[in-house]
Amino acid sequence: MAKTYRILVTGDFHIPFRAQALPKQLVETLNEEHFDLVIITGDLVQSYVLEPFKKFSVVVVRGNMDVGEAAHFPEIAYVNIPNANVRAVVFHGTGIYPRGEPMLLRGIAKKHGAEVIFTGHTHYPDVRKVLDTIIINPGSGTGVYGGGGGLGIPTWAIVEFSRRELFIEIHAVRRSYIEIMLRKRFTITRE
Repeated sequence: MAKTYRILVTGDFHIPFRAQALPKQLVETLNEEHFDLVIITGDLVQSYVLEPFKKFSVVVVRGNMDVGEAAHFPEIAYVNIPNANVRAVVFHGTGIYPRGEPMLLRGIAKKHGAEVIFTGHTHYPDVRKVLDTIIINPGSGTGVYGGGGGLGIPTWAIVEFSRRELFIEIHAVRRSYIEIMLRKRFTITRE
């Protein structure tokens, strides 16, 4: 079996204004598992929130609520996924209305030559394929509500890329335990 490239995707923390800290279950996941990359989809609010992620390679984009140093992250980031036949971008979702509108997110991905877009802003996890674009939104890593609502529990995504496949799990904290609330697999068809 070919080696996979593992990515933890999270964001929309809103620390310290809406949440005080990352959930212990997310920190334990960071301490106990190996990831080739961590993607943060914005709205850290403060950059000190990145500390538990620093043992990994990290790609961060700016969210609409980020201040101080966090406000200086780029709006769009490109992700190189070794040995996978796919291009990916990270974009918080600011300016997309309605929030999380799939065809508009697809347009952002296409504008940047990507087949996969990692996004946030809605605070609600979502994994879908729209025509030729895979959209991955991990929800809110702290479970806080946003301007468009949210799930109300901490969620994040674990994504595994291989040369021809993409496997996504959405992890959620319920009753202090981590549950896998969604699993999806996509075939990568780009030549």
